[in-house]
Parts: sequence; structure tokens; C-alpha cells
Amino acid sequence: MKARLTLLAAAAVLAGCAAPGLSQGPANLAPEKFSQLPPSTNGAAQMTAAFADSAQLQRVVDDVLANNRDLRAAAARLRQAEALADSAGAQRLPTVGVGASAARQRAPDANGNYSTFNAYGVNANAAWEIDLWGRAAANAQAAGYDAQSAALDRDAAQLSLAGTALNLQTQLIGLGHRLKLAKETLTVQNQLLDLVKARVGAGRNTALDQARAEALVAQTSASVPALRNAACLTRLQLDVLRGQPPADCDKADSDPLPAMPEPRLISLGTLPDPAGLLAARPDVRAAATRAQAAASRAQVAWAARWPSIGLTGSIGWSAGATSDLFKSATRVGSIAGALNWNFLDFGARAADERAARAGFDAAVAGAEQAQLVALQDAQGSLSTLRETELQAQAQATAADATVRARDLAFKRYDAGVTDFYALLTTEQERLAAADALIQVQTNRAAALLAVHKAFAAKLTATP
Repeated sequence: MKARLTLLAAAAVLAGCAAPGLSQGPANLAPEKFSQLPPSTNGAAQMTAAFADSAQLQRVVDDVLANNRDLRAAAARLRQAEALADSAGAQRLPTVGVGASAARQRAPDANGNYSTFNAYGVNANAAWEIDLWGRAAANAQAAGYDAQSAALDRDAAQLSLAGTALNLQTQLIGLGHRLKLAKETLTVQNQLLDLVKARVGAGRNTALDQARAEALVAQTSASVPALRNAACLTRLQLDVLRGQPPADCDKADSDPLPAMPEPRLISLGTLPDPAGLLAARPDVRAAATRAQAAASRAQVAWAARWPSIGLTGSIGWSAGATSDLFKSATRVGSIAGALNWNFLDFGARAADERAARAGFDAAVAGAEQAQLVALQDAQGSLSTLRETELQAQAQATAADATVRARDLAFKRYDAGVTDFYALLTTEQERLAAADALIQVQTNRAAALLAVHKAFAAKLTATP
């Protein structure tokens, strides 16, 4: 009884020590509103449904979510973190075990005479560490936060990889249309070259006109391999993201060419405000959750500096014959409490606590940095969408104008009003403007995808 009172008195003295006060957690860095906003029109909040024809893009997303190896690894890490959280939570509860033994022993009695006898035993024991300083609870909390952050990391990976795959698919379609334009233009330019050759033979054009026409055909022909190779490299990246073996680019070139993605401008009413954005972004939430886990680990490190109090108990039966087991005369039992405190460790646990506090400060900085990056993504994607929409409108006007100019130049050349160089110049301008229009349209589609990705839009279309 005296030992028990001494133990409780020591615990009461140490209970006066307060848990460590950590620095403030991540600050909310969201501004009141975004300044760079695109035109407001009706649109969709889903990433693929932001396009007029979303079926093909949706298939890309489905393939990525189902087959991407990085996502499988993220899912496995989540299962691992959940199992560790279950384990940490179970450590807060008592442990109970049972055992049985059988032995044949030879030992001397009090007179020094040896004898051989049997010994049988059955016992049950229980142990529980009183969580006086909250160490076990904090450890369970940290493991729980790890599981939450693993789930959010998986969601962030899904969003990022699906967005990347959609962007690659959009780029691939754009390259396909640029390649188609180059091939169609080659047909027209070869016809023009044949016309010039015929006129040179008739004395109506010069050798200089023919050389210029041949140079134009050669320049356009040179662009075809570069475009084909760019499409191949993009397709290979896309296949890896979709969890597929890299495709045979030569065979893939014969696949039907999809239409250019027609984006619907996003409705500002579907976009969250800056604070809502930070609440929706899984990477921001994961970083904040990791800061919570770091705070719990700082609590664990602090609690490890103080004594631990454990309770143990056992009950069993011990007899020389199995028939005597479970009789009251053979029953044995015990209950005990123990206090352990390594009060002299030359600063090892204090150093562990300082390291845990530093880890918390690093996690807080990481959480705030995640907010800044998310706000940068959102602001930048809105600005890019606004500017590429204006650029697409202007480039479409320019492309139409160059077509009209080329047609007029051909008529004037055919009538002998202008020379071949004027026709050649307008043809070069038409090709450059048409190619630039495809690139701008591709960039506009990519900009819309970037908005949906930055604002953590859903990855699947509404059924």
C-alpha cells in the first residue's frame, strides 16, 4: 500500500507539467477574390464535360484512373497507412494473452535429494499502459492523419495525372490536325508547282518562279517529319500514363483523326472563391493534414520525456498433474503496477522533441506553400484562359483573311496582274496562319483543362 501511494504521489506531481505549446498552424492565405477572370458563359464543372464532345476524352480519363501505375502505388500506400493507423489505435487498448505449458523437471528438494516430476500450467495475462501524458493517443492521431493525407495524396494524383493525360490527348489531336493541314497544303503546293512548270515551259514564268515554288514545297515537306515525330512522342507519353505499352506510332498514324476539342467556356458561377478553392484542392488539404500529423508527433516526443505507468495482471493454474488444473488449490494470480522513467538520458529525448517541433514547423511551411501554389495555379490558369480565348478569336480572323488574300492573289496571278512572288507570299501566309490557328485552338483547350485542374474539378462527366 505504501509503495502504491508513493507511485500515485509521483504521478500527481508530474501531472502538473503541461503539454508543449506549438507555434500557430498554417495561416489561411486566400485573398478575397481572383483578379484574372475569363468571360462568363454557361459551362460545366466537370473536366471532360467542359468540351462539346467529351466521349473520347472521358475514355482517356477512365483508362488513367483504372490502369495508371502511379495511382496503383498511391492506392497501396493508402492501404498501408490505414493499416498502420489501425495498429496505432489498437495500442491504446489493453493486451490480453493466454498460454499453456508442460514440463518434466528434475530438481533437488530441501534435503538435497533429487526427484523427477511433471509441471503443468495454464495462464491468462493482461497489460495496459496508462496514457498519462497522451502519448498513445497522439501517436494514434498522427497515424490517422497519415492515412487521411495518403487518401488526399491519391486524390491529388488522380487529378494531376488525369489532367496531364487530357492535355496530352488535346496536344495529340492538335498535332494530328497540323499534320493533316501540312499534307493537304503539300497537295495544293505541288499543283501550284506543276502550274508554274507548265508556264515556264510556255515562257510565261521564269526559272526563279519555279525555284521559289520548289522551295515552298520542300519547306512544307520538311515540317511533316517533325510533326509526325512530335505526335509519336506525345502518344508514347499518353500510353504510359494510361498504363499501356507504348504504341507503334506508324500504325497509330492510320487511326481516324478526332475533331479538334471544342471547349465550352467555364461559368464563373461554378468556380469556388479563393477560400473555397483551398478547401477543395486535395493537395492543399493533404499538406494541412500532414501538419496536423506533425503536431501529434511533437506531442508524442514530449510525452516520451516523462514516466510511463503500466498495469499488469495474470491468473492461472499450476499443478503437477493435468487432472489438478483449474482446481482452486492450484490457482495463482497477480496484479502489479510499474513506473518507468529514464530521467537521465543526456538530452536524447529533449533532442527528439526539438526535432519533432522542427518537423511541425516544416510541415506548416509546406502547407502554406501548397496554398500559394494552388492560388498561383488558379490565378494563372484563369489569366491564360482569358488571353487564349482573345487570341483564338483574333487568329481565326487572321486565318480567314489569309485565305481570301491567297484566293485573290491566285486570280490576279492567273489574270497576269501580279507576279508569282505575290501569290507565293500569300500562300505562305495562309499556311502559317492556319497552322497558328490550330495551335491556338489547342492551347485554348489546354487552358480550359488547366482551369478545371487548378480548381479541382471532378474527373468524370455527369451520367
